[in-house]
Amino acid sequence: MFYRTFLVLFLAISFQSWSQEYEIKSEYVEINTRDNQVIYKGDVQFLSEQINFSSNKLVVDQKQEQFSAEGNPINISYIADGQQITGTSMKLELFQNVLSLSGNVQLITGNNKIASDSIVIKLNND
Repeated sequence: MFYRTFLVLFLAISFQSWSQEYEIKSEYVEINTRDNQVIYKGDVQFLSEQINFSSNKLVVDQKQEQFSAEGNPINISYIADGQQITGTSMKLELFQNVLSLSGNVQLITGNNKIASDSIVIKLNND
């Protein structure tokens, strides 16, 4: 029987390719030491200075330095060139400073809206 607990895990991991402090909140956390992964499930909130998103599930692969999220949908907010961009997608991957969104992607900035099945965004490493 699984006990659902609310965990707040603050991580200050300096990834070589995407070094930012971030905070992850979820209802359930599973640590897989064999695969060097942390799996967050249930009302997942990812917060950082440059990007924020909410999803149903997030897998952090510490060996590959990769974040993979799934949601129905994932709500995304990030800063690009000083502008706030918001949107949704079904899947999200963050790897080596590249944000990949797929599955009914919609992004909005100002009066502009972009809709596609897949969008790849190169993030600034500030």
